[in-house]
Amino acid sequence: MKKKTGIIIFILSGLSIFGVIVTQVFWLGNTYKLKNQQFDDKIMLGLTVVANKWHSEEVIQIDSLNLDSTNHNSDSSQFATLDRLLIREFENFRIDSNYVYAIYLHQEDNKIIVRGGDTPWDYEIINSTYRVSLACLSNQSKPYYLALYFPDRNHIICHQLFWVFIISGLFVLIIGFSFFYVIYFVFRYKQTSVVKNDFINNMTHEFKTPISTVSISAEMLLRDGMFEQTEKARRYAKIIYHENQRLKHLVEQVLQMAVMDKGELKIRRKDIDAHKIINDVISKSEVLLASKGGLIKTYLAANNSKIWADRMHLTNIISNLLENANKYSSETPIVVVRTRNIHKGLIISVEDNGIGVKSENQKEIFRQFYRVPTGNLHDVKGFGLGLYYVKLMTEAHGGSIKIISDWGKGSTFELFFPFKNELK
Repeated sequence: MKKKTGIIIFILSGLSIFGVIVTQVFWLGNTYKLKNQQFDDKIMLGLTVVANKWHSEEVIQIDSLNLDSTNHNSDSSQFATLDRLLIREFENFRIDSNYVYAIYLHQEDNKIIVRGGDTPWDYEIINSTYRVSLACLSNQSKPYYLALYFPDRNHIICHQLFWVFIISGLFVLIIGFSFFYVIYFVFRYKQTSVVKNDFINNMTHEFKTPISTVSISAEMLLRDGMFEQTEKARRYAKIIYHENQRLKHLVEQVLQMAVMDKGELKIRRKDIDAHKIINDVISKSEVLLASKGGLIKTYLAANNSKIWADRMHLTNIISNLLENANKYSSETPIVVVRTRNIHKGLIISVEDNGIGVKSENQKEIFRQFYRVPTGNLHDVKGFGLGLYYVKLMTEAHGGSIKIISDWGKGSTFELFFPFKNELK
């Protein structure tokens, strides 16, 4: 897919998701307004019914009631009937929320509560939109009103819409998460694709060099009279042998990568002496460092160097770190290998004086195929699998790895391996 097409699809998808979210919010807003209106309509209808029934059941005139404003909470059977009618009517409308009510007289600019009230919400009651005129019950047509106030009205509406809000919000979150996950996956896939393409190009280059060397050496050996020149023939045969070994090592790395991807790496643990493994690996690696005038120093200070590990994998871990120390040293490589004990296990550190790793690259170096940029794709050999393998195998042993590095000053890789009795 072309980059331009991908950007267009991304923008259109983003706009679509945004449109869905806006539409959902708009719909929820309208639903909330509709519920408010329905609630208001129910209350007003209920109040009208209550006023009519109160008059018809009691056959009263409001002027005859005891509406002494100085004692507007005085009890009477007529007001007990009003209480009963309000409760029954709101039950019919399935409104079981707390409310307060009062009867007030509206004269000129004054509103005087003549029954009920005496609550923290008196002001809200006489200014409530939930009111019905009781003038029809007054011979003198005095402007009496029956008014209600719901202290938790908004809570009532939200409670009715609770699951609507939850489900709608959940769907919006799922859609949004899915969109961003797909975008993340696409970019991650693209990044992985670029890395794999670099790996294939690098692998092609790595294989091409020894194959060319073997081809030229074999061609020289096949020339007439070459076997009569014993030293030259021996030199070309050695070149072929060493390049074949290099090819074998490269093939093993590629095969090892395939096994790691499938999760089929097997670990055969037993009690091993890490110091012995370190010394064996160093004895083989010193030749490579000596070719560049380097050396390896050891400070094996751990009192207990026995760990529960796979000999082959531990050997490969140490070998990879020493190989990296040699490859990424621009000058004479000086490598220091140290060991020490902590309460739960063994610490092995490999320190070099190489080019170091920039802080922005330190989180990436243990990723598969990743190679620290050095300005030239092929100035350092390898597939970007060494540190990935080291981290994978160290963690498979229940341990951990970390890097301490300053750009241009070298790096220290610190491995932790737990003792056998600390393994879970």
